[in-house]
Amino acid sequence: MRPESAGTPLWPLAIGTFAIGSGGGVVAGLLPSMAVDLDVGLAEVGLLVAVYSVVYAVAAPAVALFGHRIPRRRLMLCSLTAFGLASVAMALVDSYSAAVVARGLAAVAAGGFTPTATVLASQAVSPERRGRAVATVFGGLTTASVVAAPIGALLGPAVGFRAVYVGIGVTAVLAAVAIALLVARPSGLPMVQRDAPTGGLLTGVAVSGATTPVLGPDERRTDALRRPGGGTAAFGWVAVVLAVSMTETLAAFIVQTYAAPLLDVLAGAAGPTLSGILVSYGLAGVVGNVVGGRLSDRFGAAIVLCAALLGAGLSLAVLTWAGGNAVGAGAVFAVWGFCAWAANSPLQTLLLTMSGRFAQVVVALNSAVIALGTAAGSGIGGLLVDGGRTAELGAWSGAAMTVSVALTVVVIVGQRRATLRGRGITRRPRPACRGGR
Repeated sequence: MRPESAGTPLWPLAIGTFAIGSGGGVVAGLLPSMAVDLDVGLAEVGLLVAVYSVVYAVAAPAVALFGHRIPRRRLMLCSLTAFGLASVAMALVDSYSAAVVARGLAAVAAGGFTPTATVLASQAVSPERRGRAVATVFGGLTTASVVAAPIGALLGPAVGFRAVYVGIGVTAVLAAVAIALLVARPSGLPMVQRDAPTGGLLTGVAVSGATTPVLGPDERRTDALRRPGGGTAAFGWVAVVLAVSMTETLAAFIVQTYAAPLLDVLAGAAGPTLSGILVSYGLAGVVGNVVGGRLSDRFGAAIVLCAALLGAGLSLAVLTWAGGNAVGAGAVFAVWGFCAWAANSPLQTLLLTMSGRFAQVVVALNSAVIALGTAAGSGIGGLLVDGGRTAELGAWSGAAMTVSVALTVVVIVGQRRATLRGRGITRRPRPACRGGR
Protein backbone atom coordinates (compact mmCIF):
# COMPACT_ATOMS: atom_id res chain seq x y z
CA MET A 1 0.00 0.00 0.00
CA ARG A 2 1.33 3.39 -0.93
CA PRO A 3 1.24 6.31 1.50
CA GLU A 4 -1.55 7.75 -0.60
CA SER A 5 -3.56 4.77 -1.72
CA ALA A 6 -6.80 4.78 -3.61
CA GLY A 7 -8.60 3.76 -0.42
CA THR A 8 -6.99 6.15 2.01
CA PRO A 9 -5.49 9.31 0.47
CA LEU A 10 -3.41 11.28 2.94
CA TRP A 11 -3.26 14.63 1.16
CA PRO A 12 -6.43 15.90 2.93
CA LEU A 13 -4.60 15.38 6.23
CA ALA A 14 -1.65 17.35 4.86
CA ILE A 15 -3.97 20.22 3.91
CA GLY A 16 -5.28 20.15 7.47
CA THR A 17 -1.79 20.38 8.97
CA PHE A 18 -0.98 23.14 6.46
CA ALA A 19 -3.95 25.18 7.71
CA ILE A 20 -2.91 24.64 11.32
CA GLY A 21 0.73 25.44 10.63
CA SER A 22 -0.26 28.57 8.75
CA GLY A 23 -2.40 29.77 11.65
CA GLY A 24 0.70 29.94 13.84
CA GLY A 25 3.40 30.79 11.29
CA VAL A 26 1.50 33.67 9.71
CA VAL A 27 1.75 35.74 12.89
CA ALA A 28 5.40 36.58 12.16
CA GLY A 29 4.37 38.31 8.94
CA LEU A 30 1.25 39.91 10.43
CA LEU A 31 2.90 41.50 13.48
CA PRO A 32 2.77 45.13 12.25
CA SER A 33 -0.78 45.02 10.89
CA MET A 34 -2.11 43.20 13.96
CA ALA A 35 -0.41 45.66 16.31
CA VAL A 36 -2.00 48.62 14.52
CA ASP A 37 -5.45 47.05 14.23
CA LEU A 38 -5.59 45.86 17.85
CA ASP A 39 -3.88 49.01 19.16
CA VAL A 40 -1.16 47.12 21.05
CA GLY A 41 2.61 46.83 20.81
CA LEU A 42 4.57 44.27 18.85
CA ALA A 43 5.51 42.47 22.07
CA GLU A 44 1.85 41.94 22.94
CA VAL A 45 1.17 40.47 19.50
CA GLY A 46 4.20 38.22 19.95
CA LEU A 47 2.68 36.94 23.17
CA LEU A 48 -0.13 35.43 21.12
CA VAL A 49 2.42 32.89 19.87
CA ALA A 50 3.38 32.01 23.45
CA VAL A 51 -0.29 31.67 24.42
CA TYR A 52 -0.89 29.32 21.50
CA SER A 53 2.17 27.19 22.35
CA VAL A 54 1.33 26.84 26.05
CA VAL A 55 -2.33 25.98 25.42
CA TYR A 56 -1.33 23.50 22.71
CA ALA A 57 1.17 21.84 25.07
CA VAL A 58 -1.64 21.20 27.56
CA ALA A 59 -4.44 20.50 25.09
CA ALA A 60 -2.73 17.91 22.85
CA PRO A 61 -2.19 15.23 25.53
CA ALA A 62 -5.46 16.13 27.28
CA VAL A 63 -7.52 15.63 24.13
CA ALA A 64 -5.73 12.35 23.41
CA LEU A 65 -6.28 11.12 26.97
CA PHE A 66 -9.91 12.10 27.43
CA GLY A 67 -10.99 11.74 23.81
CA HIS A 68 -9.70 8.21 23.26
CA ARG A 69 -13.23 6.81 22.94
CA ILE A 70 -14.04 9.14 20.03
CA PRO A 71 -13.33 7.56 16.62
CA ARG A 72 -10.20 9.16 15.15
CA ARG A 73 -11.87 10.26 11.95
CA ARG A 74 -14.68 11.99 13.84
CA LEU A 75 -12.19 13.62 16.22
CA MET A 76 -10.20 14.99 13.28
CA LEU A 77 -13.30 16.38 11.60
CA CYS A 78 -14.54 18.06 14.79
CA SER A 79 -11.08 19.44 15.62
CA LEU A 80 -10.39 20.81 12.14
CA THR A 81 -13.84 22.39 11.92
CA ALA A 82 -13.34 23.96 15.35
CA PHE A 83 -9.95 25.30 14.23
CA GLY A 84 -11.56 26.86 11.17
CA LEU A 85 -14.24 28.52 13.31
CA ALA A 86 -11.61 29.77 15.79
CA SER A 87 -9.66 31.28 12.88
CA VAL A 88 -12.76 33.06 11.63
CA ALA A 89 -13.39 34.24 15.20
CA MET A 90 -9.86 35.68 15.16
CA ALA A 91 -10.92 37.75 12.16
CA LEU A 92 -13.89 39.14 14.11
CA VAL A 93 -12.18 40.10 17.39
CA ASP A 94 -12.54 43.67 18.56
CA SER A 95 -9.97 43.62 21.37
CA TYR A 96 -6.62 42.10 22.31
CA SER A 97 -8.18 39.95 25.05
CA ALA A 98 -10.61 38.49 22.52
CA ALA A 99 -7.66 37.68 20.26
CA VAL A 100 -5.99 35.80 23.14
CA VAL A 101 -9.14 33.72 23.64
CA ALA A 102 -9.45 33.00 19.90
CA ARG A 103 -5.85 31.82 19.63
CA GLY A 104 -6.29 29.68 22.75
CA LEU A 105 -9.35 27.98 21.25
CA ALA A 106 -7.46 27.41 18.00
CA ALA A 107 -4.66 25.75 19.98
CA VAL A 108 -7.10 23.35 21.66
CA ALA A 109 -8.54 22.40 18.26
CA ALA A 110 -5.07 21.94 16.75
CA GLY A 111 -4.14 19.70 19.68
CA GLY A 112 -6.98 17.40 18.69
CA PHE A 113 -6.11 17.23 15.00
CA THR A 114 -2.36 16.96 14.42
CA PRO A 115 -1.57 14.00 16.75
CA THR A 116 -4.71 12.17 15.59
CA ALA A 117 -3.84 12.67 11.92
CA THR A 118 -0.31 11.40 12.56
CA VAL A 119 -1.53 8.18 14.17
CA LEU A 120 -4.23 7.59 11.56
CA ALA A 121 -1.75 8.05 8.72
CA SER A 122 0.72 5.62 10.30
CA GLN A 123 -2.00 2.97 10.55
CA ALA A 124 -3.40 3.57 7.07
CA VAL A 125 -0.34 2.06 5.39
CA SER A 126 1.80 -1.02 5.75
CA PRO A 127 4.60 -0.73 8.36
CA GLU A 128 7.41 -0.48 5.81
CA ARG A 129 5.82 2.72 4.43
CA ARG A 130 5.00 4.32 7.77
CA GLY A 131 7.79 6.90 7.59
CA ARG A 132 6.58 8.19 4.24
CA ALA A 133 3.00 8.36 5.46
CA VAL A 134 4.01 10.47 8.47
CA ALA A 135 6.15 12.65 6.20
CA THR A 136 3.13 13.22 3.94
CA VAL A 137 1.04 14.51 6.84
CA PHE A 138 3.85 16.69 8.15
CA GLY A 139 4.47 18.00 4.66
CA GLY A 140 1.66 20.43 5.39
CA LEU A 141 3.56 21.82 8.36
CA THR A 142 6.84 22.11 6.45
CA THR A 143 5.11 23.90 3.58
CA ALA A 144 3.44 26.27 6.05
CA SER A 145 6.85 27.01 7.58
CA VAL A 146 8.00 28.20 4.14
CA VAL A 147 5.03 30.25 2.95
CA ALA A 148 3.03 31.35 6.02
CA ALA A 149 5.21 34.24 7.19
CA PRO A 150 5.84 35.63 3.66
CA ILE A 151 2.10 35.40 2.90
CA GLY A 152 1.36 37.28 6.11
CA ALA A 153 3.93 39.95 5.30
CA LEU A 154 2.53 40.32 1.77
CA LEU A 155 -1.20 40.27 2.50
CA GLY A 156 -1.19 41.91 5.93
CA PRO A 157 -0.60 45.47 4.68
CA ALA A 158 -2.83 44.93 1.66
CA VAL A 159 -5.97 43.31 3.12
CA GLY A 160 -5.34 43.24 6.87
CA PHE A 161 -4.84 40.33 9.26
CA ARG A 162 -8.58 39.63 9.47
CA ALA A 163 -8.88 38.61 5.82
CA VAL A 164 -5.82 36.38 6.20
CA TYR A 165 -7.37 34.51 9.11
CA VAL A 166 -10.63 34.12 7.19
CA GLY A 167 -8.59 32.44 4.46
CA ILE A 168 -6.97 30.12 6.98
CA GLY A 169 -10.37 29.24 8.42
CA VAL A 170 -11.77 28.46 4.97
CA THR A 171 -8.74 26.27 4.21
CA ALA A 172 -9.30 24.30 7.42
CA VAL A 173 -12.98 23.75 6.66
CA LEU A 174 -12.19 22.66 3.09
CA ALA A 175 -9.67 20.18 4.48
CA ALA A 176 -12.35 18.83 6.83
CA VAL A 177 -14.72 18.38 3.88
CA ALA A 178 -12.00 16.55 1.93
CA ILE A 179 -11.34 14.25 4.90
CA ALA A 180 -15.07 13.53 5.27
CA LEU A 181 -15.38 12.63 1.59
CA LEU A 182 -12.08 10.91 0.84
CA VAL A 183 -10.46 9.49 3.97
CA ALA A 184 -11.76 6.00 4.71
CA ARG A 185 -13.71 5.23 7.85
CA PRO A 186 -11.85 3.16 10.47
CA SER A 187 -13.33 -0.07 9.08
CA GLY A 188 -11.65 0.70 5.76
CA LEU A 189 -8.19 1.04 7.30
CA PRO A 190 -5.74 -1.81 7.85
CA MET A 191 -6.60 -3.71 10.98
CA VAL A 192 -4.67 -2.94 14.14
CA GLN A 193 -4.40 -5.59 16.81
CA ARG A 194 -2.74 -5.86 20.17
CA ASP A 195 0.01 -8.39 20.30
CA ALA A 196 -0.68 -10.37 23.47
CA PRO A 197 2.88 -11.34 24.38
CA THR A 198 4.38 -7.87 23.94
CA GLY A 199 1.53 -5.43 24.40
CA GLY A 200 2.56 -3.72 21.19
CA LEU A 201 0.69 -3.10 17.97
CA LEU A 202 0.72 -5.38 14.99
CA THR A 203 -0.48 -3.87 11.76
CA GLY A 204 -2.37 -6.48 9.77
CA VAL A 205 -3.31 -6.69 6.14
CA ALA A 206 -6.74 -8.19 5.56
CA VAL A 207 -6.59 -11.20 3.23
CA SER A 208 -9.80 -13.09 2.42
CA GLY A 209 -11.37 -12.23 5.73
CA ALA A 210 -8.26 -13.16 7.74
CA THR A 211 -5.64 -10.88 9.22
CA THR A 212 -1.95 -11.57 8.70
CA PRO A 213 0.30 -9.60 11.06
CA VAL A 214 3.14 -7.71 9.42
CA LEU A 215 6.09 -6.19 11.25
CA GLY A 216 8.12 -3.42 9.66
CA PRO A 217 11.84 -2.88 10.39
CA ASP A 218 11.17 -0.58 13.32
CA GLU A 219 8.49 -2.90 14.74
CA ARG A 220 11.06 -5.70 14.78
CA ARG A 221 13.54 -3.52 16.65
CA THR A 222 11.13 -1.93 19.13
CA ASP A 223 9.30 -5.22 19.69
CA ALA A 224 12.58 -6.51 21.08
CA LEU A 225 12.89 -3.44 23.29
CA ARG A 226 9.38 -3.95 24.69
CA ARG A 227 9.59 -7.65 25.42
CA PRO A 228 12.12 -7.94 28.30
CA GLY A 229 10.57 -5.37 30.63
CA GLY A 230 6.97 -5.22 29.46
CA GLY A 231 5.10 -1.95 29.59
CA THR A 232 7.47 -0.23 32.04
CA ALA A 233 10.44 -0.82 29.77
CA ALA A 234 8.49 0.40 26.76
CA PHE A 235 7.57 3.68 28.42
CA GLY A 236 11.14 4.11 29.58
CA TRP A 237 12.29 4.09 25.95
CA VAL A 238 9.41 6.36 24.97
CA ALA A 239 10.61 8.83 27.61
CA VAL A 240 14.12 8.75 26.08
CA VAL A 241 12.75 9.54 22.60
CA LEU A 242 10.58 12.32 24.03
CA ALA A 243 13.74 13.74 25.62
CA VAL A 244 15.37 13.63 22.17
CA SER A 245 12.42 15.57 20.76
CA MET A 246 12.53 18.22 23.48
CA THR A 247 16.29 18.80 23.38
CA GLU A 248 16.30 18.94 19.57
CA THR A 249 13.54 21.54 19.60
CA LEU A 250 15.26 23.51 22.35
CA ALA A 251 18.49 23.56 20.36
CA ALA A 252 16.73 24.63 17.16
CA PHE A 253 14.78 27.50 18.71
CA ILE A 254 17.85 29.04 20.31
CA VAL A 255 18.70 30.08 16.75
CA GLN A 256 15.34 30.02 14.99
CA THR A 257 13.67 32.54 17.32
CA TYR A 258 16.47 35.06 16.90
CA ALA A 259 17.50 34.26 13.33
CA ALA A 260 17.01 37.87 12.19
CA PRO A 261 19.38 39.55 14.70
CA LEU A 262 21.84 36.64 14.45
CA LEU A 263 22.08 36.88 10.66
CA ASP A 264 22.37 40.65 10.91
CA VAL A 265 25.34 40.31 13.28
CA LEU A 266 27.08 37.54 11.34
CA ALA A 267 26.38 38.41 7.71
CA GLY A 268 24.77 41.84 7.77
CA ALA A 269 21.66 40.21 6.29
CA ALA A 270 18.46 42.25 6.22
CA GLY A 271 15.47 42.79 3.97
CA PRO A 272 15.44 40.60 0.84
CA THR A 273 18.74 38.96 1.79
CA LEU A 274 17.36 37.89 5.16
CA SER A 275 14.18 36.62 3.52
CA GLY A 276 16.22 34.62 1.00
CA ILE A 277 18.21 32.90 3.73
CA LEU A 278 15.07 32.00 5.66
CA VAL A 279 13.38 30.72 2.50
CA SER A 280 16.44 28.51 1.84
CA TYR A 281 15.87 26.98 5.27
CA GLY A 282 12.19 26.35 4.56
CA LEU A 283 12.61 24.92 1.06
CA ALA A 284 15.37 22.60 2.23
CA GLY A 285 13.10 21.56 5.09
CA VAL A 286 10.36 20.52 2.65
CA VAL A 287 12.85 18.29 0.80
CA GLY A 288 14.32 16.98 4.06
CA ASN A 289 10.89 15.99 5.35
CA VAL A 290 10.28 13.79 2.29
CA VAL A 291 13.78 12.31 2.22
CA GLY A 292 13.75 11.60 5.96
CA GLY A 293 10.51 9.63 5.65
CA ARG A 294 11.84 7.51 2.79
CA LEU A 295 15.20 6.83 4.45
CA SER A 296 13.43 5.95 7.70
CA ASP A 297 11.44 3.25 5.91
CA ARG A 298 14.56 1.87 4.26
CA PHE A 299 17.23 2.02 6.97
CA GLY A 300 15.28 2.28 10.23
CA ALA A 301 14.05 5.29 12.13
CA ALA A 302 16.71 5.47 14.86
CA ILE A 303 19.68 5.42 12.46
CA VAL A 304 18.18 8.11 10.22
CA LEU A 305 17.19 10.21 13.22
CA CYS A 306 20.72 10.08 14.61
CA ALA A 307 22.27 11.03 11.27
CA ALA A 308 19.82 13.92 10.77
CA LEU A 309 20.39 15.31 14.27
CA LEU A 310 24.15 15.01 13.84
CA GLY A 311 23.97 16.95 10.58
CA ALA A 312 21.78 19.62 12.17
CA GLY A 313 24.09 19.94 15.16
CA LEU A 314 27.22 20.27 13.03
CA SER A 315 25.63 22.89 10.78
CA LEU A 316 24.55 24.96 13.77
CA ALA A 317 27.95 24.60 15.43
CA VAL A 318 29.79 26.00 12.40
CA LEU A 319 27.29 28.81 11.79
CA THR A 320 29.38 31.40 13.63
CA TRP A 321 32.40 30.69 11.42
CA ALA A 322 30.74 29.79 8.10
CA GLY A 323 27.96 32.37 8.23
CA GLY A 324 30.11 35.45 7.80
CA ASN A 325 28.47 36.30 4.49
CA ALA A 326 25.05 35.80 2.92
CA VAL A 327 26.10 32.86 0.76
CA GLY A 328 27.70 30.98 3.64
CA ALA A 329 24.80 31.71 5.98
CA GLY A 330 22.29 30.60 3.35
CA ALA A 331 24.16 27.33 2.80
CA VAL A 332 24.33 26.60 6.53
CA PHE A 333 20.64 27.40 7.01
CA ALA A 334 19.75 25.15 4.06
CA VAL A 335 21.72 22.21 5.49
CA TRP A 336 20.23 22.84 8.91
CA GLY A 337 16.69 23.02 7.51
CA PHE A 338 17.15 19.81 5.53
CA CYS A 339 18.52 17.87 8.50
CA ALA A 340 16.11 19.31 11.07
CA TRP A 341 13.02 18.37 9.09
CA ALA A 342 14.52 15.05 7.97
CA ALA A 343 14.56 14.12 11.67
CA ASN A 344 10.83 14.66 12.09
CA SER A 345 9.40 11.57 10.39
CA PRO A 346 11.82 9.03 11.94
CA LEU A 347 11.25 10.54 15.38
CA GLN A 348 7.48 10.22 15.02
CA THR A 349 7.89 6.69 13.65
CA LEU A 350 10.00 5.66 16.64
CA LEU A 351 7.35 6.93 19.03
CA LEU A 352 4.54 5.23 17.12
CA THR A 353 6.26 1.85 17.07
CA MET A 354 7.31 2.00 20.73
CA SER A 355 4.05 3.21 22.23
CA GLY A 356 1.69 0.45 21.11
CA ARG A 357 -1.97 1.11 21.84
CA PHE A 358 -1.02 4.38 23.56
CA ALA A 359 0.26 5.84 20.27
CA GLN A 360 -2.10 8.79 20.15
CA VAL A 361 -1.37 9.83 23.74
CA VAL A 362 2.38 9.56 23.16
CA VAL A 363 2.27 11.53 19.91
CA ALA A 364 0.26 14.17 21.75
CA LEU A 365 2.85 14.21 24.54
CA ASN A 366 5.49 14.74 21.88
CA SER A 367 3.57 17.78 20.67
CA ALA A 368 3.58 19.04 24.25
CA VAL A 369 7.33 18.57 24.76
CA ILE A 370 7.96 20.30 21.42
CA ALA A 371 6.02 23.30 22.71
CA LEU A 372 8.03 23.23 25.94
CA GLY A 373 11.28 22.91 23.99
CA THR A 374 10.24 25.89 21.89
CA ALA A 375 9.68 27.99 24.99
CA ALA A 376 12.93 26.86 26.62
CA GLY A 377 15.01 27.43 23.49
CA SER A 378 13.52 30.88 22.98
CA GLY A 379 14.25 31.72 26.60
CA ILE A 380 17.88 30.61 26.41
CA GLY A 381 18.35 32.49 23.15
CA GLY A 382 16.81 35.60 24.69
CA LEU A 383 19.24 35.48 27.59
CA LEU A 384 22.17 35.25 25.18
CA VAL A 385 20.88 38.13 23.04
CA ASP A 386 20.23 40.30 26.10
CA GLY A 387 23.76 39.52 27.28
CA GLY A 388 25.29 40.76 24.04
CA ARG A 389 26.25 37.25 22.91
CA THR A 390 24.09 37.02 19.79
CA ALA A 391 26.97 35.72 17.67
CA GLU A 392 27.28 32.69 19.98
CA LEU A 393 23.73 31.44 19.38
CA GLY A 394 24.83 28.86 16.82
CA ALA A 395 27.51 27.40 19.07
CA TRP A 396 25.11 27.08 22.00
CA SER A 397 22.50 25.51 19.75
CA GLY A 398 24.99 22.99 18.36
CA ALA A 399 26.10 22.08 21.87
CA ALA A 400 22.49 21.47 22.92
CA MET A 401 21.94 19.33 19.83
CA THR A 402 24.72 16.96 20.92
CA VAL A 403 22.48 15.92 23.82
CA SER A 404 19.82 14.81 21.32
CA VAL A 405 22.44 12.87 19.34
CA ALA A 406 23.73 11.15 22.49
CA LEU A 407 20.22 10.14 23.56
CA THR A 408 19.52 8.76 20.08
CA VAL A 409 22.69 6.68 20.26
CA VAL A 410 21.39 5.25 23.54
CA VAL A 411 18.22 4.17 21.72
CA ILE A 412 20.21 2.58 18.87
CA VAL A 413 22.40 0.64 21.31
CA GLY A 414 19.33 -0.43 23.25
CA GLN A 415 17.64 -1.68 20.08
CA ARG A 416 20.74 -3.59 19.07
CA ARG A 417 21.18 -5.29 22.44
CA ALA A 418 17.48 -6.12 22.74
CA THR A 419 17.47 -7.61 19.25
CA LEU A 420 20.47 -9.79 20.06
CA ARG A 421 18.82 -10.96 23.29
CA GLY A 422 15.65 -11.76 21.36
CA ARG A 423 17.72 -13.97 19.00
CA GLY A 424 19.35 -15.70 21.93
CA ILE A 425 22.75 -14.17 21.20
CA THR A 426 24.57 -13.37 24.41
CA ARG A 427 28.16 -13.14 25.46
CA ARG A 428 29.65 -16.44 26.52
CA PRO A 429 31.07 -16.47 30.03
CA ARG A 430 34.82 -16.66 30.18
CA PRO A 431 36.16 -20.06 31.27
CA ALA A 432 37.40 -20.25 34.83
CA CYS A 433 41.16 -19.92 35.20
CA ARG A 434 43.05 -23.04 36.15
CA GLY A 435 46.20 -23.49 38.07
CA GLY A 436 45.92 -20.13 39.72
CA ARG A 437 46.21 -18.41 36.36
